[in-house]
Amino acid sequence: MSLFNRHDFVWLNLNAVKQADYIGPAPMEPVSALSLLHRWVLGGYPLIVARQEEIQSTGLRVGLAEPASWGKRRLSFVVNRADIQKHQQGPGLSNVVPQLPLHWQAGALALNSFLGEQGISAHVYGSSAVQHLTGLPCVTENSDLDVLFKPLTWSHAENLCVYLNSLQTRHPAFHVDGEVLSPSGHAVPWRELCRALPEHNAQLLSKTSREVKLVSLTDYRSGFTCPVGSAV
Repeated sequence: MSLFNRHDFVWLNLNAVKQADYIGPAPMEPVSALSLLHRWVLGGYPLIVARQEEIQSTGLRVGLAEPASWGKRRLSFVVNRADIQKHQQGPGLSNVVPQLPLHWQAGALALNSFLGEQGISAHVYGSSAVQHLTGLPCVTENSDLDVLFKPLTWSHAENLCVYLNSLQTRHPAFHVDGEVLSPSGHAVPWRELCRALPEHNAQLLSKTSREVKLVSLTDYRSGFTCPVGSAV
């Protein structure tokens, strides 16, 4: 993978910590934050690619999401791209399902089956993905399953919204959060998209790898006719 997109994961070498800059948002002394980053990287754990506004081409904004046992803080750093050892998308839903809480299993299996039938790619991010990749206990009773859905056509995006609404009714204990990513690289929360579908003049909060802005439902829909990744 050559492009770094939101919700991707990267693994750093230890030298990256010396060159990293702590940029918040948790109120910590930079030395303490960098010490925590060193511990994280030393453990072989990945960081999460964040939005890249106002970041130079040689740098990369990344996030460190602590498990609850560490304090559950959310920290951001700018690291040197040359210090990245490995880069991948979030794990596929099918890979994560076996590790999800038991009361999520039925809903997760149903969702995975639907996505397979529709040919919709889906990558997990958030606490479930970090737990899967690190082995650390990150999912709590208050967690949702965060999924980045990647339908390639508008009809698949509409079908996905209808299905997710029905899934929440049939499996109320299974809480699915996340975004629907258009081929052009604009991601909107799936719940917000569902609410907007009946409204022709609806506005959506769209996120790309570099910016956040309001777009019309019409413009978002047009992104399903664009080349994949044209906005990132």
